Amino acid sequence: MAVKFLKTRRQRVLFRVVVSTLAIICIIGVAINFYFSPKLDQKLKNTILTSTDSLYSLNFSKANLHVLQGKIVIDNIVLQPNLDVYNRRKKVNLAPNSLYEVKIRRLVINHIHPFKLYFDRKLDIDQLVISEPDLIVNYEQNRDQDTVIKDKKTPYQLISKVLKSIHIENILLNDVKLKYVNRNGDKPDAMEFKELNLSATDFLLDSTSQFSKTRFLFCEDVGAELNNYNGTSDDKRYAYQVKKVRFSTRSSELNISGMSFLPTESANTFFKNSQSDYYSIKLDSLRLDHFDFKSYSKYHKLFASNLKLSDGSIHIYANPNPKDTTSDNSVNFPQLLLKRFKIDLKIDTIGIKNISLIYTEYNKKSGKTGTVSFDNTSGELLNITNNKAALQKNNMATVQLKTYFINTARLDVQFSFKLDDENMPFSYKGHLAPMDLQKITPVTTPLAMVKISSGKLKSFDFDFKADRVKSTGKVVILYNDLRVAVLKRDENDNLKKMSIASLLANALVIKRDNPAENGPPRVGEVLWVRKINSSIFTYMWKTLLMGIKESAGYDKQTEQTVKQKVIEFKQNKLTHDARKALRQQKRAARREKRAQKKAAKEAAEVEKSMEIE
Repeated sequence: MAVKFLKTRRQRVLFRVVVSTLAIICIIGVAINFYFSPKLDQKLKNTILTSTDSLYSLNFSKANLHVLQGKIVIDNIVLQPNLDVYNRRKKVNLAPNSLYEVKIRRLVINHIHPFKLYFDRKLDIDQLVISEPDLIVNYEQNRDQDTVIKDKKTPYQLISKVLKSIHIENILLNDVKLKYVNRNGDKPDAMEFKELNLSATDFLLDSTSQFSKTRFLFCEDVGAELNNYNGTSDDKRYAYQVKKVRFSTRSSELNISGMSFLPTESANTFFKNSQSDYYSIKLDSLRLDHFDFKSYSKYHKLFASNLKLSDGSIHIYANPNPKDTTSDNSVNFPQLLLKRFKIDLKIDTIGIKNISLIYTEYNKKSGKTGTVSFDNTSGELLNITNNKAALQKNNMATVQLKTYFINTARLDVQFSFKLDDENMPFSYKGHLAPMDLQKITPVTTPLAMVKISSGKLKSFDFDFKADRVKSTGKVVILYNDLRVAVLKRDENDNLKKMSIASLLANALVIKRDNPAENGPPRVGEVLWVRKINSSIFTYMWKTLLMGIKESAGYDKQTEQTVKQKVIEFKQNKLTHDARKALRQQKRAARREKRAQKKAAKEAAEVEKSMEIE
């Protein structure tokens, strides 16, 4: 039964023409697919081989050109380097630092223009989608800068005989599995990334773009997004995690959020098997501006104008039981940390905002742990570098910070570090605003075994010059009505007040005011020789504590005087107690003698009465 729209002869003729046309188009499409697919195979393979100067070869199981759909589907792609070519280049210092191996199950190229490819030799693609690729990058630094080669051809010049241009509007790589192997050290150091997505826009390789400096890998923009990256340090003692990393070559901006570097074991377990201090780092946001990704990807050079750190904490626990007291712990000085950093580094400015710096130390005398915190810290670190050329221009790194000491009083502090001196000279100075001194009792009780009973701080200023051997400087503390209680550790490991020592300290040692009675302020002059196993944090804390004691009137001479008076008091107390005990013994002997006489008298009276009877 014929349908209604085919009732007339004209309609039936039109239908036959349309069907015939579609059939012809399908036959032509199939014929073109059959004819062009082998041509496409060879053209793609030749393009990769030619553009990489025979360093890389491309293989795949099949490539199908679907003319009617305007797409190419390529299955089981393998891009691999030719190691013979690589080794020959390595011998003449022309080998690249990175070698790539790529495996792709399926690649889909959408909206391709096959006639333009075949007749005009222009590869024009709207979208290239790669799903679940496996990428291996092997890095070995063969050179630290681009090698100038006379008459070296650009990638475009290498492919110009095959293609006039290659243009891809969008490139998408989803669910990338990336393995990065650094072969610079004694043994390969591998990192694996999952949940990685890559994208690129406006890839163009032609006669105009071949010399472009604004494009990266001939793309207007290359972006990357990494989610939930985690791992452990080489010694398995720390675990690191990053929630998200985003990067764009167009903006040259790298953003990291949710970063942490945390110990994998408790502090007690850690210190049993380590000479190092114990670190815990959390950071909500990190942003790197004007990041030179080309230098980093080619030569592992991390160059940037600004690094901004926001909202986080850095907690340092000093090792309480260093077994090896002869090892130099200056490895944690900033100069050596930069020098040991495996990457060539140059950052003009590091800005920090709302970071808490926390230092914890165990005092063996008190048996207690004390913590000093610097809260809501903000400021700038300038000229952070280990780059030789940069150090020749400027070898000083400076730090300016604004923070709040134990979240109470504002502290402004400045540091400077000479970066290229083996003695590691540095300086630090600062000013602390007024505060109630009783609020630092949680710090002084475990660390100095002193309780602040009263006192008002008007200002606290310090200025030191130091190196890895010694520190010299001064401390000036202006205060009123200072009273302290000296503590000692009892048999139950509790801290209790030493009444006599506290009395002597307040009466003879501690000056209640500075300045006193309109006199000049007392200045704590400090010369402190660093213990070789002290970290830089312990080193600075000890010098400050010495200056505080001297500014408060508790200098070495006074300390010796107090100790001598305490010894004399104890000796006098012992003599007094001995005389008292002797008097008690004599009184007891007299009482015993009187009792014996009385008992003898009573016995004699009883005996006499019995005789009378």
